[in-house]
Amino acid sequence: MDTDVLLLVAVVAVALLFDMMNGFHDGANAVSTVIYTGALPPKVAIGISAFFNFIGPLVIGVAVAQTIGGVVEASEATAHLVIAAMLGALLWDTLTWIWALPVSSSHALVGGLLGAGFAGLGLDGINMDKVALVMTSLLVSPFLGILAGFILMKGARAFFHMVKMDLRRADSFYKHMQILSSSWVSFSHGSNDATKVMGIIVIFLAARENLSVSAYVAEFGFPLWVILAAASAMAFGTYLSVRSFRLIRTMGERITHLHPINGFSAESGGAIIIQLASVFGLPVSTTHVVTSSVTGTGLATGLASVSWKVFRAIMLAWVITLPFCAVAAYLFYQVLDLFL
Repeated sequence: MDTDVLLLVAVVAVALLFDMMNGFHDGANAVSTVIYTGALPPKVAIGISAFFNFIGPLVIGVAVAQTIGGVVEASEATAHLVIAAMLGALLWDTLTWIWALPVSSSHALVGGLLGAGFAGLGLDGINMDKVALVMTSLLVSPFLGILAGFILMKGARAFFHMVKMDLRRADSFYKHMQILSSSWVSFSHGSNDATKVMGIIVIFLAARENLSVSAYVAEFGFPLWVILAAASAMAFGTYLSVRSFRLIRTMGERITHLHPINGFSAESGGAIIIQLASVFGLPVSTTHVVTSSVTGTGLATGLASVSWKVFRAIMLAWVITLPFCAVAAYLFYQVLDLFL
């Protein structure tokens, strides 16, 4: 096996490892509320989530992948640049899983790309227009998540008051509705997050042909094997998350007290924002959007219904994510540059 093939195998292996960790880390987003409101047992909820994580990118397409792939000049990228970017993000995902903090794998990946891209290519090798688009999407989407969760919670309450349901009947109704809403979040998660890793792999494939990502896709098309591999890794990582309730507890218990109506409103609000972003090729953080949407449902009850101490800890982790991953990826690049 020649060196070029070995480097491709290494890039794909690390990309899929990160993708699997993304599913493992972020699987809580879709299932935490549906588990804690008793709508589905954990194994069933996570099995359904894994399935929809797989089919999301197959149905929606790869627009987000091409946006992420344009962050750095792919024609000049090297294997160790791509690997360093993903190692920086993978390190952060692992640490925040240990700390049970729901953070953004998307922020982590972008931070890793920026750090490794700066180390390998300098500022000229980073497409600042794409970075601005990505950062705007990532920063605005949590506020939209809060708004969507708040509005849908108010609307859901108005509905069960209008039909004169008591809380017991409303809980029973929204438990069933949560099966649909949590599946939608998982579908949206796969359509946005799995495609980001596809974009990373295609950066290296384009570099081998000395092309930009857009030029590579125009000439060769988007490789089906990349789509299937990334979708499978995301789904497998999501399925493995049944082994750990660390992040599920944070999302399901600690931000606000959840009834099925909260769960349905948060999941539906998050899914709407993520799905629209995927259609328009905008990378957003499923973690940020769903966490914000959960917070929005709490705000619909009142400020006192939200655990602001927990929310502050999550926000601090969000702020640290990108610079931490950028620095980590920069250092990983320097180490790998000695050997590759």
